[in-house]
Amino acid sequence: MSSDVVMFYTYALVAVAGALGLVLASRLIHAVMSLFATLFAIAALYLLLGSEFLAAMQLFVYGGAITVLVLFVLILTRPAPEGADRTRKGTMWTAGGVCALFFGVLAITLGRADFRVAAGQSHDAASLASILFSRYVLPFEIAGLVLTIALIGAIVLAREDDVLDTPSDLPEGARVPGTMTLGEAAAAAATYVKEEAAEGLAPDAAPSPGSVPAEAGGAE
Repeated sequence: MSSDVVMFYTYALVAVAGALGLVLASRLIHAVMSLFATLFAIAALYLLLGSEFLAAMQLFVYGGAITVLVLFVLILTRPAPEGADRTRKGTMWTAGGVCALFFGVLAITLGRADFRVAAGQSHDAASLASILFSRYVLPFEIAGLVLTIALIGAIVLAREDDVLDTPSDLPEGARVPGTMTLGEAAAAAATYVKEEAAEGLAPDAAPSPGSVPAEAGGAE
C-alpha cells in the first residue's frame, strides 16, 4: 500500500470523525472544532488530488472565515433558556426525509461519476475559472442565489427576535420592570437634589464633603 493511499484513508477518517463530532457534540464550541477538523481534512484530500487552489480556498474560506464567523455567532448570541424546547412537531420527520433525499441524490451522482483523471489535465486557477464560468455557470449562480436567500432569512429571523423583545409588545398600560417614565425620573432627580441640599445646609450638622466646593471652603 502506497503512502498516498495511507494518507487518503487517514484524512478521510478524520473528515468522517469530525462530521460525527459535529452532529453528536453536546457543546457548541466542540461542534465548531469538529467542523474545523473536517474542513481541514477535506483540504488535505484536495491537496492529495493535486488541486492546490481548492485546498487553499478550503482552508482560507471555510476553515478560516466560516469557522471564525460561527465562533462570533456563538459569542454574540444569547443562549436558549434552560429547558427550552424549540423542536416543532414533524421536524424530525422532515429532517429525515431531506437527509434521505440528499443521500439518494449523492448515491446516484457518485454512481454515475467518472473518477479517472485525464492525463495531463491542468488543475490551476485559470482552468478552474474557465470551467466554472462556462460549463458550470448556472449551478454557480444558483448556489450564490441560495446563499443570498439564506442570508436574508437569517436577517429576518434575527429582526423578529428583536421585535419580540421590545417593550412595544407589552400589553397596554404595562411597563418593563425596573424602568421609569420621564416625569418619574425628573421627580426622583429633584428629590435627590433637595435632600443633598438640605443635608449640606443644615444648621446643626456639618456640611457634607461633597456639598461645599473646595474653593468656598478655602475662602472661609
